[in-house]
Amino acid sequence: MGFNRFVFNIIFRSLFLALTALGIAFLFKNYEWLFTLIFLSLLFIFQIYLLIRYATKINKDLANFLIHIKEQDTTLAFSKTTIDRTFNGLSKEFEKINLELKKVNDDKIKKQHLLNQLINQVGTGIIILNEKNEIVLQNNAIKNILGLTESNSSALVVKLFSVFENLHSLNFGDQRIEIIQINNLTRRILISLSGIKEDYQTLKVYSFHDIDREMTSYELQSWNGLIKVLSHEIMNTVTPISTVADTLKDCLTIDENPKKIDQLNEKDISDSVKGINLIENRIGSLKNFIIKFRQFSDISSPNIQTIRITDLLNDIIEIYSSNYKNIDFKLKINPSNLIVNVDKELIELAINNIVKNAIEAIVDVESPQIQIKAFRTKKDVQIEFHDNGQKIETSVIKKVFLPFYTTKEEGSGIGLSLARQIMFSHNGNIEFSSGIEGTCVKLLFEDI
Repeated sequence: MGFNRFVFNIIFRSLFLALTALGIAFLFKNYEWLFTLIFLSLLFIFQIYLLIRYATKINKDLANFLIHIKEQDTTLAFSKTTIDRTFNGLSKEFEKINLELKKVNDDKIKKQHLLNQLINQVGTGIIILNEKNEIVLQNNAIKNILGLTESNSSALVVKLFSVFENLHSLNFGDQRIEIIQINNLTRRILISLSGIKEDYQTLKVYSFHDIDREMTSYELQSWNGLIKVLSHEIMNTVTPISTVADTLKDCLTIDENPKKIDQLNEKDISDSVKGINLIENRIGSLKNFIIKFRQFSDISSPNIQTIRITDLLNDIIEIYSSNYKNIDFKLKINPSNLIVNVDKELIELAINNIVKNAIEAIVDVESPQIQIKAFRTKKDVQIEFHDNGQKIETSVIKKVFLPFYTTKEEGSGIGLSLARQIMFSHNGNIEFSSGIEGTCVKLLFEDI
């Protein structure tokens, strides 16, 4: 309706101009009507002015609106006189669109604020630069890594390229470890570079990860775990041996003097034999722990050979199913002729540790079950071990691969960390997850 009114207005003004032009042409050579001719000529010029002014006013309002949309400016106030008389209610529609744009702009600001808060919670330093090496986004961690307290952007960029002199030589997707010295501290920083396309330019996203800080934390946890486990194993051996030593002393001495043969009775001999057996048992337990520790700390290079997964898993399951008849072992291999290149003895050791953990997790379960699946994906070959035990807390999951970390009284904390060492030596990986349906451990092998 508004557009029809605009067209009608243009047609009416054009017709009126045409009639005025005809009148001027008719009176052009008739000097008796000179003043009428002058009047019509001035009227013609005035009509042209009004037509141009009318079209220019509408075009100006429309152009201003489109420009403000392009620049995402929601402060535009619309003229309601010319536009509303021509396009009924158009300014109101413009105001609605303007309000929607303002809402979108406010949401964008809120999301930007949320993004800033999120990246400031990350311990990895992040900085995003445009093609002119101007900062688009940064977090507090990058300032901590560079040892800066002020947030001046230019100072931060200068410091960044002075500390990391080879930063310009990084290509997208590259990673590099650089050793830097900040505030008399030497630190190793893992630098990664990726790119983001935005507004017809490529933004450079640098991430700076403080490896030393993470490794120090990891090493401290490992040492604490090792000390705890060693203390536990040593005390478990020393305490009963000390008690047995006192018992043997009572059996074989009188007033700190050795008994004579005729002073020994059957009880003395029986107690002595029991004590010697207990000492032998505890020494054997400590010896087994030392063997496990040596396995973890000194894994031999894999002797790679091609193994059928069916043969590998069937042998292991046969042993456990005969010893744990109450557990339902389920095996599924697809395809049945699936093969991997591994060291059979090392992989069996890793799988045994995983299955033992699964068995311990379902001791108190009403219908204990362990499902083992082997299959090929687009990237690798996987063996999956799933038990129906209780969910493991997230705080524990984060530490399951930490050497010597254990939640069991008699555990060594070596099993899963040893399995991971073995998988790493095969250029593979291991994944651990737990939920309300139980715990799942995955072994990931390179596909042949």
